[in-house]
Amino acid sequence: MRISIGLLIGALLVPRPCAAQLPDLPTFGPDWVDFSYPKLFWGPREGLTVGLYYAQVHPFGYDDWDSPPPFRGSISVDGQISTSGSRRLGTELWFPQMADGWRFLISLVAQRRARENYFGLGNDSEGEVDSLEQINDLFFRSDNRWVYLRGAVQRRVVGPIRVLGGFHLEGWRIDTLSGRTLLADDADAGRAASVGENVFDAALRVGLVIDLRDDEVSPRRGALFQAIHAAADADVAGDASYTRTTLSAAGYVPVTSRVVVAGRMLGQTMGGSPRLGNLYHIEAAEHPTFGLGGAGSHRGLYDRRLLGPDKLLMNFDVRFDAFAIRTLAVLTVVGFVDAGRVFQKRQLELTTDDLKVGGGLGLMLRIGRAGVLGGTWATGPDGLVSQFHGGWTY
Repeated sequence: MRISIGLLIGALLVPRPCAAQLPDLPTFGPDWVDFSYPKLFWGPREGLTVGLYYAQVHPFGYDDWDSPPPFRGSISVDGQISTSGSRRLGTELWFPQMADGWRFLISLVAQRRARENYFGLGNDSEGEVDSLEQINDLFFRSDNRWVYLRGAVQRRVVGPIRVLGGFHLEGWRIDTLSGRTLLADDADAGRAASVGENVFDAALRVGLVIDLRDDEVSPRRGALFQAIHAAADADVAGDASYTRTTLSAAGYVPVTSRVVVAGRMLGQTMGGSPRLGNLYHIEAAEHPTFGLGGAGSHRGLYDRRLLGPDKLLMNFDVRFDAFAIRTLAVLTVVGFVDAGRVFQKRQLELTTDDLKVGGGLGLMLRIGRAGVLGGTWATGPDGLVSQFHGGWTY
């Protein structure tokens, strides 16, 4: 059994200037506010991690303070480093409502995950078997390095309907660690391609988004539908040729003033010749998820537990607000069941066959408009799994 434990010191976008924490830095104008918080957390995989988040935010005014996006725009820098050798440095420009009817997102990130999970390919991949762990405590780990530039533009067509256009440019290298590892075994057997190679991935995507949520950070009512198609062609740019089509639907229904029932269904299929690094992505309109497994997809599985070109995911939540001052803070207890699987040698289909099911409880704290922090504890195929959350799963 492995349990990930996270402790974040500070608050996420707490509504106060960061001048008390950092030198008094000039803002972009009188309508901008700057925020910062330190990060400190520990996990058995990465060890001790320290970092800092800094952002300048253009908040809403009095007349539109309760708009669904958390703010008009944000420009942020986020960095951290771990004792395991993992590190991350990224900057993001996110403007969900700076211009009427338009949304813009640009992210530039360089990161190394020195102890990334790798449990093999396909839905029947092994878990952390005790006998294999005795061979090498890094047996189910890999060294993953990524640099990516990701952009997206959305335009409102009518009402809640938006069209999307975007791109990503990624350079990545997935490598083995010292000693015997599952990734090395799979590479030697020809099951995992591109191991130890530098791969450049360039893709375009288009999509349709129907957003009926009352709040994009912590929705209590409404729905979100996304249909996204991405394509990469090595004859045009990059080293990989593939297509990725993702369909998802999420809904939120308030039962009482304190109880919300929520659910999501997602399916993703890939064609062409995707490389190993392409299998990690679950596409979304703005911020993709890396799974299947983890706080952003399946809370009952380890991070990146299942890898395969096609993915099926279902989530169900019951959320109870134990304490709520809507404009200040909300503490929510959540009970959930997650189910999902990947398809390696067969195409995506809606099925209950071989689904990996897990369920449990969680505690989530929302601070202000944009800050969500918490954790979940679930039992499932991997035993007891704890996840640290920097936002809602969906």
